[in-house]
Amino acid sequence: MTGVVHRVGVIMAELAEATVPLSLTDLTHCTGLPKTTVHRLLASMCDAGLVRRAGAGFLLGLAVPRVGVPARPSFALPRRWYLPHLVELYERTHQMVSLGVLVGDEVEFIERIYGPERLDDGAEDADRLPAALTAAGPVLLAFAQAEPPRRPGKATAGAGLARSLADIRRRRIAVHADASDTGAFRAAAPVIDRAGRVVAAVEIGGGGCPGVCVTMLVEQVRRTAHALTAAARCLN
Repeated sequence: MTGVVHRVGVIMAELAEATVPLSLTDLTHCTGLPKTTVHRLLASMCDAGLVRRAGAGFLLGLAVPRVGVPARPSFALPRRWYLPHLVELYERTHQMVSLGVLVGDEVEFIERIYGPERLDDGAEDADRLPAALTAAGPVLLAFAQAEPPRRPGKATAGAGLARSLADIRRRRIAVHADASDTGAFRAAAPVIDRAGRVVAAVEIGGGGCPGVCVTMLVEQVRRTAHALTAAARCLN
């Protein structure tokens, strides 16, 4: 039993350090454990809620606290104030609508309304994701003091990233469009409180959307973010 606990701890330690989902191959390489052992333990850990799937990889389970990261995000705007705006955005677009907040180097989606078009990237099935895998993440990071997360094993082009975040701050929108012919995309805009702090981001995402449709949806998500900002600024 002690050996099993040790191996589980080794896997969880690697996942705790990761800013993007780690695949079975990644975890096998990082831990030095046999691939069959890692596969078997991951299945049991997923069942126990210690680990969750994110696309083709794995992240720590939502029930596992992260050191130095609050277990639950705070968002001052009551649900009865923000939910009607999200519902209205969904009714105008029929795309997936989300409201996310920054928790450490991840985005937690505190509200989601699913549309008929599904993105085949696994992200829709997770309520907390590395910021880099979302459109809301770059928006929140652009206005945050913390340094953006970096992908393990890859050099980060610091100057290019700084320019990208500066552009997001200027335009107050982040858009990620799939380079393939599927038309899949995500877009997000910030929600700003009366103190001028970005406290959340509205994200919209879907598939099968041509360029002209993306332009319209960007304006719609921007409009909803403005409405939520106005509501947030009314709070004492």
